[in-house]
Amino acid sequence: MAFTLTVQSLVKCPKPQLWQHVTQMQNVNYELMPIVRMTFPAGKAAINGQQVPMHIPLFTSTLLLFGFIPIDLHHLTFDKIIEGECYYENSTTLTHKFWKHTRILTAVDNGTMVNDEVSFQPHVPLLGYLLLPLYKATFKHRHRKLTAYFKP
Repeated sequence: MAFTLTVQSLVKCPKPQLWQHVTQMQNVNYELMPIVRMTFPAGKAAINGQQVPMHIPLFTSTLLLFGFIPIDLHHLTFDKIIEGECYYENSTTLTHKFWKHTRILTAVDNGTMVNDEVSFQPHVPLLGYLLLPLYKATFKHRHRKLTAYFKP
């Protein structure tokens, strides 16, 4: 059984600048902390302006609860990246058969609308009912951190 969540926020930042920000792993971790941190190899610190292979893992990340307790391995894989616009992640983890995260940036009059949609299917189906509210809270936290970062 698959589970889905969507979180949308207005960020007071021009879309090109926001794209540069959200496609760097250090900034992904900024959004996620203090809940979780993703490890990444130095040579894969950003996807903006890079040739990223599609449909094969870019790297394997250890997910660290509170930044230091290993809780999962995430095989970061992209299906599609439209530079400056959006990315479609389609990864696997030890916990999930699939983890699909789409982030779309849309320019609006007073900034950029950020839309995150996540679908996931745990290997243990009932686990999804426990994880869904945790993931919703995590993505709401990410959006709060992102909008706060770009407050005028």
